[in-house]
Amino acid sequence: MSDFRAVAHLEEQLGEACWQALINSANTGKVKEFCDGLVAAGIPTTMTVGGLTYDILGFLRGDEKSVKGDVMVARAKNVGAHNGKKEREHLLKYQDEIPVALRGKVVFVFTDDQRPGDPGDVYYVCCPGCRWVAVCICLAVDWDGHCRVLRRK
Repeated sequence: MSDFRAVAHLEEQLGEACWQALINSANTGKVKEFCDGLVAAGIPTTMTVGGLTYDILGFLRGDEKSVKGDVMVARAKNVGAHNGKKEREHLLKYQDEIPVALRGKVVFVFTDDQRPGDPGDVYYVCCPGCRWVAVCICLAVDWDGHCRVLRRK
């Protein structure tokens, strides 16, 4: 369905009053919150990859939009999701088993997988297209709601 047709269909399904509320710029924050909830609801909370089952956990609390890396690492440790290179390599080896619903929606952070010689950089695994890849990034950046940590069951 083309974007124009999708928008026209949405307008028709919502009705005039709801459509006007949706497109009213004063409601942008509320609409984004609602959409974020829909997106998050579509993300699995567990997965089995290469025979290992993981809980897929977020680390934000309350209305936080992001946290610094040290906070993320501490929270990952608190829930037993402080994974390293071995887990990252396992995930990439069996990436065809990662649920398709996660592609482009989440990144998996491996908080105990630092770049050799630089403990300020950590690896994460993301899927910008059809393959999952490992990327190294500075831990000091802001980590948002798209980021997840894995806890092996």
